[in-house]
Amino acid sequence: MASVLSSFFTRDPKSQFPFDIPADNANVTYFDRLSIGHSFKKAEPNELATVFWSTGSSTIKQQAQKLKTMRHPNIIAYLDSIEVDGTFYLVTEKCKPLSVYMKDMELNEQQKEFVVSWGIFQILSVLKFLHEANLSHENLRKGIYVTAGGDWKIGGLHTVTAFNSPRTDLNQLAIVIWEIFNGFSENVTKAEAPGKIPQRLHELYKKIATGAAAKLSASELIIEYRRTGGYLKNKFVDTLLFLEQFELKESSEKQSFFMHLRENLDIFPDDVAKYKILPKLILTYEYGDAGPNILIPLFKLGRLLDEAEYQRTIVPCLCKLFGSPDRTTRVKLLERIDEFAPHLTSQVVNDKIFANLTSGFLDTSPAVRESTVKAMVSLADKLNYNNLNVELMKYLARLQGGDEHGGIRTNTTICLGKIGHLLAPAKRQAVLISAFTRALKDPFAPSRMASVLALSATQQFYTLVEIANRIVPCLVPLTCDPEKQVREQSFKAIRGFLEKLEKASENPALIPELEAGVKAGASSILDHEKVPQWASWALKSLSGKFYKGTVPPVEGQTAPTPASGRTSPSLAVKSPTDSGRSSPAPKSSSNAPLKLAPASNDGWGDLSDGGDNFDVKDDWSDLGGSTKNDDDWGLGWDTPVDTARSSPDVNKKTSALPSSTSSSAKTKQATDENIDALLGLSVPSKTMASKSSWGFEEKSSSSGGVKGWDDDGWADASSNVLKPTPVLQPTSASDKESRRAELAARNEARRKEQSERQKARSGAMKLTSTEKKMDDFADW
Repeated sequence: MASVLSSFFTRDPKSQFPFDIPADNANVTYFDRLSIGHSFKKAEPNELATVFWSTGSSTIKQQAQKLKTMRHPNIIAYLDSIEVDGTFYLVTEKCKPLSVYMKDMELNEQQKEFVVSWGIFQILSVLKFLHEANLSHENLRKGIYVTAGGDWKIGGLHTVTAFNSPRTDLNQLAIVIWEIFNGFSENVTKAEAPGKIPQRLHELYKKIATGAAAKLSASELIIEYRRTGGYLKNKFVDTLLFLEQFELKESSEKQSFFMHLRENLDIFPDDVAKYKILPKLILTYEYGDAGPNILIPLFKLGRLLDEAEYQRTIVPCLCKLFGSPDRTTRVKLLERIDEFAPHLTSQVVNDKIFANLTSGFLDTSPAVRESTVKAMVSLADKLNYNNLNVELMKYLARLQGGDEHGGIRTNTTICLGKIGHLLAPAKRQAVLISAFTRALKDPFAPSRMASVLALSATQQFYTLVEIANRIVPCLVPLTCDPEKQVREQSFKAIRGFLEKLEKASENPALIPELEAGVKAGASSILDHEKVPQWASWALKSLSGKFYKGTVPPVEGQTAPTPASGRTSPSLAVKSPTDSGRSSPAPKSSSNAPLKLAPASNDGWGDLSDGGDNFDVKDDWSDLGGSTKNDDDWGLGWDTPVDTARSSPDVNKKTSALPSSTSSSAKTKQATDENIDALLGLSVPSKTMASKSSWGFEEKSSSSGGVKGWDDDGWADASSNVLKPTPVLQPTSASDKESRRAELAARNEARRKEQSERQKARSGAMKLTSTEKKMDDFADW
């Protein structure tokens, strides 16, 4: 029994100590008769600390006692202490002596002056605290330490005495300033000539370096040199002080602060940016009202972090940002997704982000829906099987087949073309063929162009039978498309597919090679080694940017977020309506032989605006591997056209339409605003509103030249301006008027149909019916 008690009381106390105690020779710094080493908390290795230790010295025990009882933002924070075998260990927050810090940091002249101004301000602040408490440090020259975030703090409190005069502390601060610019030296015992001290600092240096310092006070010096033009009044000090007092500032001040912060981040050393500004920004978002303003500084500072620090610091904040109900935050976050997507793991995307992200597909704001579609290209490769092949396809199907804005339908098609190679082979062929062939009948010209490119770029994923029976027959009508560029690219695609069919016909032994990609797993289509020459132009164009003809927000509505149950405030920005789906076709199509109109029940299905209620009524209902070859055009974009022509009720309404219908339809063809305008951040110039970066002109009376699809070389520069086809099919004025009236009648009928459908859903829809529809769609 005695031996057990003896072993208990002789147990090594280091094993019970919560902090790691460094070895005597492991990265040890010797300063002011103390050994200084780095440490960390055993339970949390990411919580770094500094250990001071000494053997047979009572001064370190006195320091520990003073640090326990004194609290100030600029006094080193005490964490713990222990005495083992005559050696006393003092653990504080991570820091290093000022002389060591200045030697380790690689600062340019401007940064050095900024850092010193911030340091002087902090030391004067703590001296003000001590002097008002009737205490004097008396050994300030050896007592200044710098934390990981660049804050100057004092230690060495064992020399603290009763306050007599500020002279000793201020004189020693002057010596510190001299050493910073002229070199640290033990031989310096008093302030000397300024030497390399910057001219702007001479006045303050001379005041505190002489005997006249006895008549000064730290508080008076702070007030004097924080005035405009003073050495302590600059954007470096102002920024750090603002962050410390962020909760006390007005909203207008915060907005202005973040605008300037983006411009001034480069003046801060890396340690201040990473460990001072970045944590403050995250705190201001979590506990303040910083909102989307922190995004640009957040991502800019995130580049300074290594992967482990990024996962620990930035990723949790990103997960919270994705859960924000604020639309501006959501759009700005999605716009910069390429900067942080590589740092997101599959588990984080599927478990914490995807559910919140999908609410953007159902948002009533077109800007949010479009940004969400574009973002999926960066995240698709991180999605699991169900989220990619089932959930995501439901949302994309709804947008491509039912969204009222042509730009969103276009970008949905492009998104499918970019991520098509990631889909499971069993689903890929049926999904892509049905989606792209339906988009070929879209009334919006860029959408038709995108579908031609997507079909060509993904040509290796289709069997020869599908090419002959479904793809080529759908491409043929586009050879008479109202837009010349669509016709030209359609001819290219048709010739390419026919060439592939001809090779198989002449040499059937090549069929396995030609169809080798149909069942192939996920691989980048851009890395495909055997891409035929005719499809290379499509690959290059599809790998470029999205269509940029931005659509306006839905005004005065609140968007539901099914994933979290929260609502987003609407964007109060008045903007003309996009003309992709509910407005008349562009003028250039008035002379065209094709009459294209959207379908109400076509495509991948129909989602209600308020939830995940899918109504699949076409060939997408059997995406689970069906290989039927029958033509599905009857359920395509042409369905409402035939209905409008054959319905006597519609014809009656057509004859009764007032003339104002035509003018209102023209108003809906006004140009799109850019994303910032949609979010209320800026108002774009009118001259820029009528053009898109893809080369498709939003028709207006003042249209000019437009760029190609980011100059990918798919078309000659001379053809970049889309013009009406000169002579495809002559039409009379009466034909034009009847066509406009017919189109207006179709739009009116479709609006009434949608209104009745929404009333029926909101009034009598039950949970069981919703589940049945979801189950039917899941039968892909």
